[in-house]
Amino acid sequence: MKILVIDDSLLDRKLLIRTLVKAEIHQEILQAEDGEKALEVLANNHEDIGLLLLDWQMPKMTGIELMAGMMKIPVLASIPIIMVTASGSEDNKKLAKDINPKLAGYIVKPYKPEELLQIIKPYLK
Repeated sequence: MKILVIDDSLLDRKLLIRTLVKAEIHQEILQAEDGEKALEVLANNHEDIGLLLLDWQMPKMTGIELMAGMMKIPVLASIPIIMVTASGSEDNKKLAKDINPKLAGYIVKPYKPEELLQIIKPYLK
């Protein structure tokens, strides 16, 4: 199983990846800097990707737009998604859950590594 980290901030991607590595999560980690790049990665790896860590605010295609598109494609809709975003309003949380009722988690930046790991662990295979 692979994990796909999607965030326009290289620093935030590195922090997420470092958190996973420090926790001895040994899954291969793929990266994308926006929703469009994420679609390319998903097109080539969707059978192997078992979890997405997805930022909301990104150029070209936001995380919420990517997730909405994924929900229309059954093979992609089944991939668990954890939003990792600075968008912490209750309206945004509700919108994300409305778009993806099976949303695996919603973490607001800055987050505690333990909080992130607690949500991720059930999805590791």
